[in-house]
Amino acid sequence: MTFDDLALFWAVAERRNMTEAAKAAGISQPTASRRLQAMEQELGAQLVDRETHPLSLTPFGFLLLDFADDVLKRYRALLLQADQRHSIIGRLTLATSSSPAARLVTRWMADFIAANPGVNLHLWEMNSHEVERRIVNGDVVIGFTGLTARHPEVTSIPIADDEIILLVPGALMQGVSRSVQWDELRRLPFVVRRSGSGTQDVVDAALQAGGFALPSHVVLEVDSAAALIDAVESGLGAGFVSRELLFRRELRLSTPIAVKDLSIHRPFFLAYHAERVSQYPIAYQFLRHASWRLAQRDKNVPRP
Repeated sequence: MTFDDLALFWAVAERRNMTEAAKAAGISQPTASRRLQAMEQELGAQLVDRETHPLSLTPFGFLLLDFADDVLKRYRALLLQADQRHSIIGRLTLATSSSPAARLVTRWMADFIAANPGVNLHLWEMNSHEVERRIVNGDVVIGFTGLTARHPEVTSIPIADDEIILLVPGALMQGVSRSVQWDELRRLPFVVRRSGSGTQDVVDAALQAGGFALPSHVVLEVDSAAALIDAVESGLGAGFVSRELLFRRELRLSTPIAVKDLSIHRPFFLAYHAERVSQYPIAYQFLRHASWRLAQRDKNVPRP
């Protein structure tokens, strides 16, 4: 089993679709399927339940996912240490919106600390507009958001892509197919994010751009994506959520729904104050780390 095999398995677990995982790994779908089967034969256990849609991991598959996470994390840290050849000391505060924080930001932080054990990081979580405001005010130098910055002093770099999906409680799914027209769904009770959420801004803009009416029955507004998922799981209503947040989370009482003619994708951004970042050695080093991560991604270096 190779690093590439582990990275492919991670992509399968993340995307829950063999075709999308193969595309992320830069290989064909048949090749991805053969490699996954070879891994199962080598380990002597089934990793994926192929009867479910989307794909789901078996209990042993979740064990391998934890193993892959640890191995790939160590591999990235080794590469980063070889690239930087020195460590720094100090404290850095980062701000992030909830969707990027789900996995992306914490992965980057883990790699950065592994290569710089003298660093202490502090993470604030808030909505995207608040992240930008904190950067402008000087409370933080670097942040992660689901929207490009609007302030002229803040630079935004796209660092990852995400899909926003519609999550519907099982109790509201009776008589509803897995791929339906928006007009059949918009009259359901909805849970939405409060003003300032990047996810909610993107959803509203996508609906309006596609000529779709906004949900007609909002029953609850929440401050965080985690609260939205919990509310949907409790049966209060449907809601749009970042696919990033559903990774490794078992949904027991709700289901992702495909809306015909509505596909919502958006980038995640690293945002920073260009003038201030050079004044803080740790912030500057973290920005170098971010640039390194993006370069390694373009080289298809295995990573979750």
